[in-house]
Amino acid sequence: MELDEIDLKILRALIRDARTNLKDIAKECGLSSNAIFKRIQHLRSTGVIMGTILFVNMSALGNTYPAAIGVNLNPRQEKVVAKLIRERANVIDISQSVGEYDLCVFMIAKSISEIDYMKQLIRKQPGVERVAVSLWSKAQFIFENLNLQPQEDE
Repeated sequence: MELDEIDLKILRALIRDARTNLKDIAKECGLSSNAIFKRIQHLRSTGVIMGTILFVNMSALGNTYPAAIGVNLNPRQEKVVAKLIRERANVIDISQSVGEYDLCVFMIAKSISEIDYMKQLIRKQPGVERVAVSLWSKAQFIFENLNLQPQEDE
């Protein structure tokens, strides 16, 4: 998919705030609102834009402890362990990992004891060899730093 400078401006505006008024984006791009709408529709139809996401201030709900849990396990047990983890409250993502751990679990908890409970629950599963927790002070996503230019084939 070839993205031109207008597409990149649209994407940057939507990353800043997905609720940005088409008229404001059009003004920034020097186009009509209708032209911006058509470009956004095209970006959606080609899969560049997959949807919009609402970010909730989890600490306002009492979930003030973001954590990553690394898991090393027997590959034959991965699906079973991943299913157990996926069903737990406050798990945001579970992904296969390349590097030190086989799985990486991201969660936001109300307390450190809730994170420790998850760690112990995972550790008790058959085939789990190692579990480690990384606790963050705050989860903050800086989408403005994304490189929106597509990679050229080498």
